[in-house]
Amino acid sequence: MAQVTTPLTAQPERLNHAREVEREARATNDSLLLAEAWYLYGKMYVFMGDYKAAQTYFLKALRIHEPQGNSSELSRLYVRMSENEDRLGRSKQALHYADLSLKIAWRIRSDMALIRAYGALGHVYETMLGAELPRKRAAYEKVLSYYLKREFFCKKLNDTAGIAEVSIELGTLFTKVKDPRAIPYLQKALYLFTLKKKDAIRIKTMMHLASAYLAFGKPEQAYQTITKAENIYMIKKLDEYEIRLGLETQFVNYFEVSGQWKKAFERLRKLDKLEKIRLLADRDGAITRLNIEYETEKKEALLNAQKKEINLNGRNLTLQQRFTVTIFGLFIIATGMSIIFFRLYRKNQRISRNNEELVKEQNHRVKNNLQVVSSLLSLQSKRLTDETAKKAIQESRLRVQSMAILHQRLYDGDKLAEAHLDEFIREVIEGVLKAYGYHSVETQFFIDDITLTADKAIPLGLIINELTTNACKYAFADNENPEFTISCCRKNNKIYLIVADNGPGLIDTRMEPSSILGSSWADIRPDWADSGATTVNISFGMQLIQALVEQLSGTYKFNSDARAVSTGVVFKLEFKG
Repeated sequence: MAQVTTPLTAQPERLNHAREVEREARATNDSLLLAEAWYLYGKMYVFMGDYKAAQTYFLKALRIHEPQGNSSELSRLYVRMSENEDRLGRSKQALHYADLSLKIAWRIRSDMALIRAYGALGHVYETMLGAELPRKRAAYEKVLSYYLKREFFCKKLNDTAGIAEVSIELGTLFTKVKDPRAIPYLQKALYLFTLKKKDAIRIKTMMHLASAYLAFGKPEQAYQTITKAENIYMIKKLDEYEIRLGLETQFVNYFEVSGQWKKAFERLRKLDKLEKIRLLADRDGAITRLNIEYETEKKEALLNAQKKEINLNGRNLTLQQRFTVTIFGLFIIATGMSIIFFRLYRKNQRISRNNEELVKEQNHRVKNNLQVVSSLLSLQSKRLTDETAKKAIQESRLRVQSMAILHQRLYDGDKLAEAHLDEFIREVIEGVLKAYGYHSVETQFFIDDITLTADKAIPLGLIINELTTNACKYAFADNENPEFTISCCRKNNKIYLIVADNGPGLIDTRMEPSSILGSSWADIRPDWADSGATTVNISFGMQLIQALVEQLSGTYKFNSDARAVSTGVVFKLEFKG
């Protein structure tokens, strides 16, 4: 047997690299490079199995990256923290970090970040469910969807290594639910890693494949696979502790299944020796970690002391200069000006309070009036017998209701004549879904912290009302698992809105699937065109959307692409905001 290398003895190269990056960051005073150093320290501790120490360094990196805003590095860091929390058994926190990673990945529109985020979400849910996964079909489908989305983006980027990794994840998941697709997926992963000549991950894939063979009652194929993996391990002289531990575990599983108890006992003795090595490595690793933390804290203390001294000297010098030049002039002027400014301040404060109360009262009355109109329309619709008329009245009531919601937000909010889009959009959509009785629609919101003035919020709310109404009528009607996604972000002084459903999509397959612009609506869903006449006319709802987009001075289009992950219609709008 080859000599076993412990996790600790395999880390000097990683440790030296992290230290080099840290030295360079401190020499150049580069905070982002210092965050990268903390990230590398965290990765090193992950490989050593010290997940708590790793999380400490990841949090240091997070304190630098978060103020910088959304980035690929921040999304990557959240994925690492999610994986760590998952290993530590804190599933709720792991899910929180994975969700943050996915939101950032969508905002920066990075396919690679989406690959990492979907993988993290799949792992967290798979761990949370554990042995219950095969019995919870809906939860299993959710985990599967994350891995399939990860696979989609890997194929989009032609990322062979990524495709191989997600094939392992899918194969392992299928093994747990006894899905026959498990073995082909794992064989595919093994083939790709063999082409890449990545021996360590290739052996790990073979161990997963052996588990699948045992699960599907093919012990001989499992034994051949494990034996081949062990031979590769010996020939390549990998000397990796975790792989050796996994091989011995797989041999024990095989011998127990095949009833070869003597050989199983021999392998268990080898496992015991490896566990003793782990204990020694943990002791040595703790000592090494303490030394690293001591050196790091000493450097940080010295750096902080120097910064404080420089800042203190600078403040003292500035104060002395200002005091010498301005003390006499300020003393004479201060008393007279303070009285004047105080009176002006009190006067302006009174005026501001009065104006604020007037504006709030105005918004409140407008909201009440709109609610009265909405109630009257509701009463009128109940008295009508014609379904077309009732439908028109109901749609008009929803439009009035969206404006009432906005005015309620205006007088309830902390800013006059401005509304928070997140709360406003959610309330408009929930109101429409409630009106149509769709309480179980899976609605996903990815909305930045944005405020809009009333003159832009009203047309935006009406557009969203029309799109949600259309989805309720035509996308969710015969849909077993209706989904509705809304994302809104601000970038370069522009606001981007995307509304998508998973309905049947656009009905004319002859059209180009990439985009259908606002200038032609004849071939879109039936609700967007009135077909009573010989010439197809634009419906009132679509005319309203066109007019509202013009009011916003924006542009828009509809997408429907069968090559995407999901079908349905995607509405995209951009305007200055």
